[in-house]
Amino acid sequence: MTMPQDQSEAAQLAREMAVARDIQKDFLPETLPLARGLQLDAALHPARHVSGDFYDAFTIAPSGSIVFVVGDVCDKGVGAALFMALFRSLIRASADPIGGGAIQMIGGRRTMVRQQLESATPAELLTRVAGFTNDYIARLHGRTNMFATVFLAAVDPMTGEFVYINAGHDPAIVVGPEGMIRELRPTGPALGLMPEQTFGAGEGKLERGHSIFAFTDGLVEARNTNGDAFGGERLRAALRAHHASAAGLIQGITATLNAFTGDAEPHDDVTLLAATRTMG
Repeated sequence: MTMPQDQSEAAQLAREMAVARDIQKDFLPETLPLARGLQLDAALHPARHVSGDFYDAFTIAPSGSIVFVVGDVCDKGVGAALFMALFRSLIRASADPIGGGAIQMIGGRRTMVRQQLESATPAELLTRVAGFTNDYIARLHGRTNMFATVFLAAVDPMTGEFVYINAGHDPAIVVGPEGMIRELRPTGPALGLMPEQTFGAGEGKLERGHSIFAFTDGLVEARNTNGDAFGGERLRAALRAHHASAAGLIQGITATLNAFTGDAEPHDDVTLLAATRTMG
């Protein structure tokens, strides 16, 4: 029996979306970095087949600092998913040109460029990453009006010292064992809006048992069947209740969110990333 055309087209679209979902998963890290003194965990819950959210985490040589990223591309659907891949690739390539292989394209192992990259401070590194990604999107794809809010941080796992850039993103949160909370607020605009933007870098230090928790706005804007938003107060209460480890934060906040939303249909992607200092 021949399948009706509309059903055939729907089936084809479903297959294509499944392929797109699998490809997009390849843009997320298969594993998170392992480092003595720092524990990482993350989760991404797409509202649709594909997501405009992304996260990444990797180690920078020779310093051993761990860079992690959480981003949210404006809009939803396939267009946002395509730009998610672009933003993630630009950030990774500019933050880790040595490990990613880009440095070999401009001169091999011993170059002045490589020496400058390896001698850059974490603040200089993140500032370069934000500026490069912003200018690339704004200049080459400005007509699309696509941009992304992004939180980037570089943490020294041995000392707990960290620097960060918040490009128009929801404040990441530092939470301690005593329930102390500090917000890491924006230090610059979203990436891709206009070229030649200025991005400042903030700094801090994670003591033992302290965590950085970064997320996308789909978390606090999630709604239950009554239309109530999850909101910042529920998030802070969940952070205080599950602060013991990065894995505990991700699992605890996910469970709290699911219990709150129940059977309500998700309207936005939700991405969570936590980094916990385990020594010091």
